[in-house]
Amino acid sequence: MKYTILLAGLLALNACTPAHEDLREWMNNTRTQAKAHALSFEPPAIHPAQTYMPPNYSGLNAFDSKRLNVGQQGANAPNMSRPKEILEGFSLENLKYVGTLKSGNRISGYIEADGHVYTVRAGNYIGQNFGQIQSITDDKIVLTEVVEDTYGNWVFRNAELPLSSGAADTANTQN
Repeated sequence: MKYTILLAGLLALNACTPAHEDLREWMNNTRTQAKAHALSFEPPAIHPAQTYMPPNYSGLNAFDSKRLNVGQQGANAPNMSRPKEILEGFSLENLKYVGTLKSGNRISGYIEADGHVYTVRAGNYIGQNFGQIQSITDDKIVLTEVVEDTYGNWVFRNAELPLSSGAADTANTQN
């Protein structure tokens, strides 16, 4: 019995000691600081709606689906109904001009794409921008591409496919 009273007294004293008083004090300080820094609610400002007035580009609306058909009917538009040639499926960056073959007045170029070599002549189409070959020389293939500008008009631009040198291309593909 003597030990039971002594144990109960020690437990009562231990409960009254400030063992976690510093933690309670920190929690109370943190709560008061958080309340002091709380921002009051400000309702959002309401601005009147603005009406978008696009510039007049021949009466075309940028979001009108008819705009997509206007360029194809305009001047310089590519012929969308002709069958595509094989090399029109590749971008010019993925084509390599690897050589020529001359037979009399005719000159043929050889283009490598995706591990295959294709024969081309002036008038063939290559690249994804409706590029038509104008001339083939020993060092490059000159072509004219047809691209759509920001106004929906089709314009011509010149492009070249230079002759690939085997050592330079091998070095570029290894890097």
